[in-house]
Amino acid sequence: MLLTELPWFILITGIALVGLYLSNIVFDYGTPQYLSRKIGHGVGGVSYLLCVLVFSTPWYPILLSGGFSLLLGGARIIRPSTFRGVGGSSRKHALAEIYFPLGGTLALLVGWAWLNNPWLAIVPILYMAWGDAITGLIRARVYGKEVKGVWGSVGMLITCLLIATLFAPYWIAVIGAVVATLAEKYSGLSRTWVDDNYSIIVASLLVMGVLWLSLG
Repeated sequence: MLLTELPWFILITGIALVGLYLSNIVFDYGTPQYLSRKIGHGVGGVSYLLCVLVFSTPWYPILLSGGFSLLLGGARIIRPSTFRGVGGSSRKHALAEIYFPLGGTLALLVGWAWLNNPWLAIVPILYMAWGDAITGLIRARVYGKEVKGVWGSVGMLITCLLIATLFAPYWIAVIGAVVATLAEKYSGLSRTWVDDNYSIIVASLLVMGVLWLSLG
């Protein structure tokens, strides 16, 4: 890790913390938690995207992502209300705020550190960060509650197809986008133990990684 990149590490840490803080504020003003946490998702996605743009190796991003996994996990145990806008005391039945950075850490380890393709790591993370956020906003608008619905999935797929343009070859990312949308659709909401905050990342990473490796 380069000392010259340390200021970026500090800045991105600050950006992610601001996202969590804004989620708390919005939640405290009466916004349902399933919506307030989308702020954390969106800003988290910005943080991950900045990582691939400013860091020359995966180690700072892995340290950041892993560190936030520990921070959010520790807060859940010690003081659950700390990050109430994304989880904790306001979402006792799920560990969404922990699963997201854990899934991101796995993607960074596999896609960037192991396979040496930073976009292979970041694109699946952005499917979760931005695709799932758009899904939640659409469903809140259309259905008025946290529910899985067709229009939310359509919105997520369109968002993921736009994100897919960051990856080459594009057709691999398109397949990853479809897989991510299906993973979101059929995960969570207490119907299964699978949580979309990690299943989106893991499923799309797996499919995209296999297809990318098959190209030789």
